[in-house]
Amino acid sequence: MNEHRDRHRLAWFILLSSFFLCVALAIGTPLGVRQFIRTARVRQEVVLEPQRGTPSMQRGGAGPVEAVIEPIPNILPNTFIATDENAHSTLTIYVPSNEQVAAATVQIYNSTDLVFVSARSPRFDVSPLPHAAVIQVTSGRVRVTVAEVHGRPTVVTLHTPHASAALSEGSYEVRVNAAFTEFAVREGVAEVSNDNDAQISLGPSERTIARPGATSLASFEGERNLLSNGNFDQALERYWDVYERDVQNQPGGTVGITSFGGRSAARFQRLQEGMGHAEVGIQQTVNYDVRDFSSLTLHLNIQILYQSLRGCGTLGSECPIMIRIAYKDVDGTDREWYHGFYALDAAESDLLAAWDEQVPGSTWYTFDSGNLMELFERPPASIKEIAIYASGHAFDALVTEVELLAQE
Repeated sequence: MNEHRDRHRLAWFILLSSFFLCVALAIGTPLGVRQFIRTARVRQEVVLEPQRGTPSMQRGGAGPVEAVIEPIPNILPNTFIATDENAHSTLTIYVPSNEQVAAATVQIYNSTDLVFVSARSPRFDVSPLPHAAVIQVTSGRVRVTVAEVHGRPTVVTLHTPHASAALSEGSYEVRVNAAFTEFAVREGVAEVSNDNDAQISLGPSERTIARPGATSLASFEGERNLLSNGNFDQALERYWDVYERDVQNQPGGTVGITSFGGRSAARFQRLQEGMGHAEVGIQQTVNYDVRDFSSLTLHLNIQILYQSLRGCGTLGSECPIMIRIAYKDVDGTDREWYHGFYALDAAESDLLAAWDEQVPGSTWYTFDSGNLMELFERPPASIKEIAIYASGHAFDALVTEVELLAQE
């Protein structure tokens, strides 16, 4: 009798176990698949490019330290990157795609140490997660540009010895030394927290300074951008006037907004060979009194894809990208300041102006002018206008992230 009862109980146990296992599989399998689809990630393509001097890197945080003399693809997670006092470099993070579209760009200035920690994107389109990257800056200065790609946001988490920040779509600058970290927002929103878990949300033209042991974070007024639509994410004609002059033979050049590698930029083109000189450009009226500012800095990114003339031409004035700032000095005199960029080596007989600068071709190059209040021939009283133009015979060049930053 007991043996029959035990068999009966065993049968019920097996039956109920099978039922519950079947229910668990019926419910758990779809949930597990759903969770996998929502959270699965793949590595992003990360490229390190030298811009000036010779940066160094240590792949994956182990092994020998290597000099970076050409673009390095497939940067591994936890790679250490360093620039000395003469070196600049760029770390570009691309989303997985048939075409290279940048989710984030990190401009690494001189005397900077950082670790590229990770960069991942959702494996499946239905995932709600953003493109994500993590960077650790231990000292120096970086400029971070974050973009939305294919309708999906990007979040860059940036750690320093004193604080952390979550950076959404926009443009940011971070300076780190032993005493403090300064976060500055040009465009976008940064969520900053320090090592005591104090938090602050920063909007455009705001900054904060995180110091060791501080119990709070305060917002300060940041540098003021005197220009509009320098990222060219709005219609060109809304803030910029297009012009052309000195066209020796038609057709002249063209300038318009294009998307290049996921970045919106103004593109200057004239690809007909043997057509003689032409100049095509854009200009923006500023008319801003700058006498109360202590610092005025021009920042922009350029890429020269092609130029037919070597250097900046025989007289040093036909660069594929030129900048002209018209200003009135404190004595009331109208003056102009120039800076030109070229990629192709100048001929021995060519003249080069003091303001001509050679940059790497077919790669983004970041330019920061230094304090124009000190670089101008005479101290400025007001900035009248800025012009960006291409000059020469045949050229193809891009400009974006144009900012004229003023600090009281």
